[in-house]
Amino acid sequence: MSSMIVRIKRALAIEPRLAMLAGHFTGMRRVAVQPNGVILVQCVEDPYYFGLFGQIVSSLRDKDAMRVEQFVLRSLNVGESRSWITFLRSRLVGNALMNYKWVRLYRSFCAGVGYRSTAIQPIADMMDFYRAWQCWRNLSDKESLVALTIDGVVVGDLVNDSFLRFKPAPMVDLKDGYLLILLWQAYRDVRRAKRYFSRVSPKLYLTSYSTYIQHGIPVRIALHNDVRVFSFGNYQEFFKELSLEDWVHTRNPDAYAKEFSLLVRQDERLALAETALATRLSGGVDSATAYMKKSAYVETGETVPNVRGGVVIFLHDFYDSPHVYRGMVFPDFWEWVCFTIETLQGAGIPFFVKPHPNQISLSDNVLSDLQQRYPELVMISSGITNKQLVEAGMACAVTVYGTVGHEMAYLGVPTIACGHHPHISFGICKTAKSRAEYRDFLRQATKLGMDTLSMRRESLMFYYMHNLCLGDEMMALRDAASEFRMACHADQGGQELIEELKKLRQLPGYEMSIARMSFNSTRDGITIKGDI
Repeated sequence: MSSMIVRIKRALAIEPRLAMLAGHFTGMRRVAVQPNGVILVQCVEDPYYFGLFGQIVSSLRDKDAMRVEQFVLRSLNVGESRSWITFLRSRLVGNALMNYKWVRLYRSFCAGVGYRSTAIQPIADMMDFYRAWQCWRNLSDKESLVALTIDGVVVGDLVNDSFLRFKPAPMVDLKDGYLLILLWQAYRDVRRAKRYFSRVSPKLYLTSYSTYIQHGIPVRIALHNDVRVFSFGNYQEFFKELSLEDWVHTRNPDAYAKEFSLLVRQDERLALAETALATRLSGGVDSATAYMKKSAYVETGETVPNVRGGVVIFLHDFYDSPHVYRGMVFPDFWEWVCFTIETLQGAGIPFFVKPHPNQISLSDNVLSDLQQRYPELVMISSGITNKQLVEAGMACAVTVYGTVGHEMAYLGVPTIACGHHPHISFGICKTAKSRAEYRDFLRQATKLGMDTLSMRRESLMFYYMHNLCLGDEMMALRDAASEFRMACHADQGGQELIEELKKLRQLPGYEMSIARMSFNSTRDGITIKGDI
């Protein structure tokens, strides 16, 4: 009993640095007697987003009288489906404890809770469960799951990816009872979000990501209700304003090639890109891959296998969100890699498989399952760099949407992809839009015959547009936000975090961003300097 009390106290305790941040925001807080509108903020359980959202709200209050409310998103927990005891403990105890802690922190700059993802409403929840059960029992295949809509809102991709992440599992089992729980949560979230956004009609919604049920459903319903949504979940820009046409938090790459063609001093820009990309390929971590725990290009001295003339399949983390971009031929990475292996085997094309360098430990079990399913599979150690594989003579790379696309192009190797991805507007990747087209590309993998000079140039064009084409003010802001993120994750003290925020808010790009988010701005009303 005493050990349980100790664990509860630890769960409820607020770190001194977070308490200091909360005190900082409380000191800047202004209460609007007659607010001009409402801002909804996602209650993200992360020091980075807590600090960032607190700073943004404090700055917006200097411009407008507003009421700030928080959306308490905690619902799903990784591994909660192991048993009913685990599930109930997670939902009834774990969620309550974490919510109590983080809601208190966000109250330092929020007036109250707008709505909660898991507030108990017995009759409505029972109706949602019945609808979820009907949906679950009628699911015929994974494609119908991914395409699922609830009350006019597309949610199937979010449910699919949530199963992979929170089950966790490398593929969705349509008969698994946890899928029913996820569908039920989706129905509940749609109902609650629709009620909140139609009743309150906030002017802004600030979110971290737009993947998974708890992030994606509020985003999509907010957009359906003409609420402006800003996400802060990618590493290429400080924020992204989402829309009904583009509601993923990843940066939109569709017009990169066209936009680069309009730029002056193109050779100068390509040189900047080459310097930055060379840093990555030499084993450094550039701003574009700051999310990675380690570089994929640090040589370890391991022996490179004979890959000459072969295809290398670059795996993704099986538990990542496969629908983080706006389209994918396969519902998950497991089905994708099995299809790829079997197609290459059938065509008699030599191939190798390389695991993702930063995959979570659970993926080790999936790799074992893959090796057992295909005993002749040759697995390349993640300690061997992609540059070494190119130097050893590999002929083609295969990925779904990985950064390997432009890295391989720079090194003179073509890539085959199968869904929307960052390089979509360039010719450096053969991008399949269907399984049949993907099969055809794979069968020609060693005969793609792409011009190496053109690939290298387009790779640098992509790198510049994706990572460097923001304007000096916005790049400085993005990098300052990255420094704040690293400080948060390095467990720096509260005063150090406050100083990082002070530096961030003094930047011209920050003022421009706040102007973009202010109540008097519109989606098209303000153009940030440096935008294309």
